[in-house]
Amino acid sequence: MIDTVRLNIKGGDGGNGCVSFLREKFRPRGGPNGGDGGNGGNAYVSGDSSLNTLLHLKYNSTMYVDRGGHGKGKGQRGSNGEDTYIKVPLGTVVWRMHKGGEKEFLTDVTDETPRLVAQGGAGGWGNAHYVSPTNQEPVLSQRGERGDYVVLFLELKLLADVGLLARPNAGKSTLISRCSAAKPRIADYPFTTVEPILGVVTTRGEDFVMMEVPGLLEGAHEGVGLGDQFLRHAERARLYVHVLDGLSEDPVADFHMINRELQEFNPALAHKPQIIAVNKVDVTEVQERRPDLAESLRRAAAESPVLPNGADTPIFFISAVSGEGVDPMLGQVIEMMENLAAEETEPEEELAAAAPTRPNRRRPAAEPITFYKDRGVYVIKSEQLERLSALADTRDYRVLLQLWREMTRLGIARRLEEAGIEPGDTIRIGRAEMEWF
Repeated sequence: MIDTVRLNIKGGDGGNGCVSFLREKFRPRGGPNGGDGGNGGNAYVSGDSSLNTLLHLKYNSTMYVDRGGHGKGKGQRGSNGEDTYIKVPLGTVVWRMHKGGEKEFLTDVTDETPRLVAQGGAGGWGNAHYVSPTNQEPVLSQRGERGDYVVLFLELKLLADVGLLARPNAGKSTLISRCSAAKPRIADYPFTTVEPILGVVTTRGEDFVMMEVPGLLEGAHEGVGLGDQFLRHAERARLYVHVLDGLSEDPVADFHMINRELQEFNPALAHKPQIIAVNKVDVTEVQERRPDLAESLRRAAAESPVLPNGADTPIFFISAVSGEGVDPMLGQVIEMMENLAAEETEPEEELAAAAPTRPNRRRPAAEPITFYKDRGVYVIKSEQLERLSALADTRDYRVLLQLWREMTRLGIARRLEEAGIEPGDTIRIGRAEMEWF
């Protein structure tokens, strides 16, 4: 099962603005009419209930979102880039990876609402935006803004109401096949189940999702037997059915071992409600030791420092093969889930705050313009000026004059003069170099 994947996503770049002038038969000098570039497409992650693995993304891990169209003459704006929607299974956690290896939580996909993960760049302005009383013939236009580049780490944690936990070969697969239409592989040797199995259980007019977590060994939280990968899926369950093998040499020790692994992996898991189900009660040996085993388990539950119900933890003796005791156990599951639903109701304000908002094109405030001297060249760092100079023909005196006006308006010209720049010195903005005058 593919339940983790790394994605490289490039948001669409904005289209470039256009430099154009109206030229018609009776309007030979109609003025600038260069259109703006279109906005680049966004990338969204959205849930899809028909998916249960990230396999479809494993070999399609680099995505480029459509860029915006370039502006044209006659004030024609470029088309917006088409958005990209990345479908993932419900229960996928999305992290953003930073250069240092740190992960930043972005979103938890629990429904089909699209979540923005990479924003496209805004389209650049055409020369019509730069008309002023002192600049009737602007020859500058903006390059489109760059779209976001993000590296995402997707981690699937299957959504289920009830998780089946046990050591290997305790009868979990047989139990989920009896309770639901799931058809897991069943055999009389350990680790026949190597990935989580989901099944929908219908009982007493209620439906819920049951998940079989592959068998856990001691040290599972450290990765023994891939236990850390299996326990990750158990994080989503609201309560656990703790299946114990009635023929085990020491079921009580198995009970403590599983709870200890839950505690070591994530303390929140160990504090979730549990139902203890002792399997194989149809075997005479288990039937004979039933009273003593029930008392020992009740005492173990009472002594457990993590179980929320303590000595009141429900204990059932079942047979996954014959179905004995399974129906009363499922009835207890329904009752406990109803109680949990009442406790888990979130305030409306929290739900409203958690609801995704419609993304906009506003970027953070532009960083202050800076400059430094590199081997006699004054290098100016300014995204705004770089977008203007990227499309400019610096051999045209009008372009240089209008760039100088923009630098004067932004205050960088005065700072360069204070730093000692003189006519004839070279300045560099992005990839464009020009002489100062």
